[in-house]
Order: sequence, then C-alpha cells, then structure tokens
Amino acid sequence: MATIHRITRIYIMFAAAMLAAGCGFVYQRPAAEQEPRSAPTALPASQHELLPFGNPSNATTDPANADNYLIVRDSAVTSYNDSRGTANWVAWRTRRSDLGESIPRSMFEPDPALPRGFRRIGYYDYSGSGYDRGHLLPSADRFGSREQNAETFYLSNIVPQAGDLNQFPWNDLESYARSLVRRGSQTYTIAGVYGEQLRIKGKLTAPTNCWKVIVVFPSGQSVDTITNITRIIAVDMPNVEGIADEKWQKYRTTVRAIEQKAGIDLFSALPRELQDRIETRADGN
Repeated sequence: MATIHRITRIYIMFAAAMLAAGCGFVYQRPAAEQEPRSAPTALPASQHELLPFGNPSNATTDPANADNYLIVRDSAVTSYNDSRGTANWVAWRTRRSDLGESIPRSMFEPDPALPRGFRRIGYYDYSGSGYDRGHLLPSADRFGSREQNAETFYLSNIVPQAGDLNQFPWNDLESYARSLVRRGSQTYTIAGVYGEQLRIKGKLTAPTNCWKVIVVFPSGQSVDTITNITRIIAVDMPNVEGIADEKWQKYRTTVRAIEQKAGIDLFSALPRELQDRIETRADGN
C-alpha cells in the first residue's frame, strides 16, 4: 500500500511539474470518432466582395440544405445541388491578375468541401455519357494561380455539356469576356444551369440549358457599383449538339428571363427600380 501511495505522489508531482512548464494533457479523439470534414466557411464579413449583388438562391452552409448548399472559396462562390450532382450556379470575379499563360491541366476530382453524406461525383461518372465535362468558372479565368486553377477542376464546378455547346458558343463567350479583362475591364460573372434532359448513371443531371450573366466594369469604375447603363451580358444557351457554327450573340437574353426560368434572383441586393432597369434589357439593345 505504501508503494502505491508513493507512486501516486510521484505521478502528482510529475503532472504538476508538467503543468507548471506549460504542458498539459490533451484528449485526442480516436480516428474512428473524428468529426467529418468541416463544412465550407460561411460567408464572412467580405460577403460584399463575394456576392456583392445578393445571394441568388439564398444558398446556405447547412448540410441539410443539400440542394442549395453554399461553398465559399477565395476565388468563387457556389450553390451546389446534391440531387443534380452539379452546381445550381457559380459566381466569381475576373481581374487582369487572374489571367496568365496556360498551365498544365489538373485532374477532375470530387470537391473535398462537400459534407459527408453528399454523393461524390467522380471523373468516370461522365464516361460514355456523350457529354463534355464543361466548366462553369473557366479554367483560363484562373491561370494566374495554380491553386485556384486546380479548384476549377473540382466536379462541383463541372456540368454535363454537349460538345457543340461547350467547345463553341460557350467557349467563345468565355474568350470574349477575358478579352474585355485584358483590355482593362473587370467582370463579375454568375453562371448556372436549369432543366433536366436525362440522368447520367442515375445520379448526374444533364441540364437542358446553361446560362451566364456577365457584369462588365470599365477601368476605373468600382467593381461593386452598377448603374442603369452598366453593360450586362446575359445568355441562355441550349445544351444540344448542332450549334457549333452559332455565335454566342445569338443567345443573348435578359436577366429577368433567366431568373424566371432558373428560379433565382440575381440582383436582389439592388433597389427594385434599378433591378427593373437592368434586368429587362438585353445586351446590344
């Protein structure tokens, strides 16, 4: 018994010495009990920077909101739809510093920010489908950063696109938008999908339409300021073959028309009178 008491006193003295030295005992959850991957960061105080004109679908970081789940990164904000296996929409800015020389392509991979329980769309889910792996936020809009460029290959940023859409009018509009940035403008873009053509392998929705809204800010204009004469390019393109020779301008429409078809509100943070002005006119009119 004396031996036990002596050991106990030694243990207590050792523990006290450790604490006095600034050390302590930390409980480490066993690997099997570790928390699942943390949810993406909620919109910080810089929300005005990320979504300056409002959250188009009121997406949230609550995993229970699986079909309108908010993913926030430095380079883009995404509303992900677990039922579709794609984004509802992705929003981002493009500045001169975001562009650059072409860099090696990254591998397409599941988005590591998706919570446990969400379906994992993989590279091979597109195989044999007849659809391209089409970017919403273009890879070339992030050649200025290898890390951000790699994020454009997360499959949460990819949608099934017909080859003629992806490689021709959609690609042509992407290139045109970057040409505006190279000439001194900055752009704020929201791109998304709606409708369902078919279900690929039972878990990936090929949309009927892909849409995009680009707000163009000339050099010197604040990138969070819209007036009734700010240029806004809105397009709604059918996700079909047979349009390789079509110009992207053919698919120009109004913001309001896209909102009604996609069930979103793209400029909800703006005064109603200004929304009515900018959302009901098409680029070029």
